[in-house]
Amino acid sequence: MWRFLVLFLGLALPAQMASAEQYDTTRLFTRGAWYVDLTHDTSDGELWCSAETQNNEAQTFSVTTYDDGTVILFVFDESWDIAPRSVDFLVLIDRERWTISGDASGIAISVSLDDKDKADEFLIDLARGSSVAVANSDERRIASFSLSGSSAALSTLMDCWDSILLGSPSKKDPF
Repeated sequence: MWRFLVLFLGLALPAQMASAEQYDTTRLFTRGAWYVDLTHDTSDGELWCSAETQNNEAQTFSVTTYDDGTVILFVFDESWDIAPRSVDFLVLIDRERWTISGDASGIAISVSLDDKDKADEFLIDLARGSSVAVANSDERRIASFSLSGSSAALSTLMDCWDSILLGSPSKKDPF
């Protein structure tokens, strides 16, 4: 999973160029502004599913699920150059306001959605909403995205995640 983070956070250009061949990505779904990809890391066998949307500024909003059970929300912007640190940010889904303490590094901010109940509520808000905005802790908007197609994309994401969780028994301790 960490190689995936290094690839997307752009920490090393040579690693990105060499790593591109080790990732096999299949587009599973596209609707509205959203798409769902299944990615396989051919070097270590790890799998992840991503439901993503991009805006006109080439920023990406991503909900990514991993075969180890982890769910991470990412926002990427190639123009960012963020020093690694903890950050607080807001996710505004229509009238719902989510205050998030996450991490930032390079071209991304992220948060692991560890609390299942809150994660479920957050994903339901995404699926039902019409737009999502990301703001810094000063409430200045830094990105906005359409949620057109998010409901179907998040449903496909959950199906994909179920498949990779079931399909990776070698990663779990059988005892």
